[in-house]
Amino acid sequence: MRDATLEDLAAIVEIYNSTIPSRIVSADTEPISVERRLPWFHEHDPARRPIRVAEADGEVVGWLSLSDFYDGRPAYNGTAEIGIYVREGHRGQGIGGRMLQEAVGRAPVLGIKTLTAGAFAGNEPSLELFGRFGFERWAYFPRVAELDGAEIDLVVLGLRLTEQYDEPLTEEEIDPEEAEQRITQFVTSADALPGPPVEELAEQVADLMRAAWTDLEKFMDGKPHNKLLATQLLLGQRARGLRPDDPEQWRLYAAATLLSGMVVRSVEG
Repeated sequence: MRDATLEDLAAIVEIYNSTIPSRIVSADTEPISVERRLPWFHEHDPARRPIRVAEADGEVVGWLSLSDFYDGRPAYNGTAEIGIYVREGHRGQGIGGRMLQEAVGRAPVLGIKTLTAGAFAGNEPSLELFGRFGFERWAYFPRVAELDGAEIDLVVLGLRLTEQYDEPLTEEEIDPEEAEQRITQFVTSADALPGPPVEELAEQVADLMRAAWTDLEKFMDGKPHNKLLATQLLLGQRARGLRPDDPEQWRLYAAATLLSGMVVRSVEG
């Protein structure tokens, strides 16, 4: 994924317009123009409210936006509204999940503490997607929209990103023998799972660890925290972003989940 450019706006609008006829995604009733979307595009600063696009074979197949909440009033600077749209023909392939995973992971670096999203009550794919990433149903507005004579309910979803750091973190001890046993049990049973070999798996888990450490350095800089447990929590968040129902990710998910349940003694290796 990458930040959107003005050249991507036509594709962004095309993808958005393709969702209007379904009457379960957009509150617009007619296609919008690129010109109408120009002010919206320029309101998005990549440093704090980015628009991101996903590509496949050089084509924009999905996009995600983080927008100001409640007209951008200053008290809501730590809250952003998320929107995700995928091109017809590419839906159901995990693109929306990958975009949402990135948004949840990057949000704290952008100064965002809370993510919100709105979805019509009949939009089960969106509700399921957000629910899979920990979004909760914070509000329900019955019959607030009307499309083709039908009154439609709106669900407001929310995810608080910083609750795990609101309280001081204290280091937890773990019995070394128990830790070794848990690792041994996983490694010896790994051959029964599909996916990459254990050696490649170890490299992927190490990459997750380094990414978690980088995130930690960025948004915990200058704040008191326990580096070990904070990294543990970040790794757990990244593990939850994987798809445990995808056989190709079973091993990686299991390994990352295992490590996120243990106190990490070294995060730089």
